[in-house]
Amino acid sequence: MLTEQLRSKTAGLATSIGKSLGNLGVSANFITFLVLVSGLSAAYFIYSGYLHWAVILIVVSGLLDGIDGAVAKANQKETKFGALFDSVTDKITEISWYLALGLLYPLFWLPASLSIAFFMLSSYISKHAKAVGGKSGGGIMERKERLLLIVVGFLVPEWMAYILYIIAGFSFLTCLQRFYKNYLILRELK
Repeated sequence: MLTEQLRSKTAGLATSIGKSLGNLGVSANFITFLVLVSGLSAAYFIYSGYLHWAVILIVVSGLLDGIDGAVAKANQKETKFGALFDSVTDKITEISWYLALGLLYPLFWLPASLSIAFFMLSSYISKHAKAVGGKSGGGIMERKERLLLIVVGFLVPEWMAYILYIIAGFSFLTCLQRFYKNYLILRELK
């Protein structure tokens, strides 16, 4: 996947930023809080129709989301609460963007709702599978891909409805991929 290639190329930079911020006393949870603030602010600007500000804040939220984990790892301060806070923050911010789009443009309500439903279901499958001995993550449409597509939709507004349907469809496909992967793993465990 494109985002996997980008992640591997930027891993060293993220680690370096993580160490630098950690040395300055910045905690990963504080950065996650900034993800939440910038993400919810983006939703406000979407709903208000200030889409250029929304794009900027979505990008800021995404960049900060990539840094919070790097800060925790680089400074060996990963915690279970931090992982929970990060995961919940990701869901809250992303759901808020889709809801704001659906409220601003009622024609987007169905694809935005389907996008929420299927990305949340893929997350649920991943978390539940891991809890019972399977593997989490994977699939064609993860958070980074959805974030990239949403930004493209704001940059080319006439594509947004199609992009929302693409996010919904590929998120559903991700559900099927995760379910099948874990079916294969878990049937061996009985």
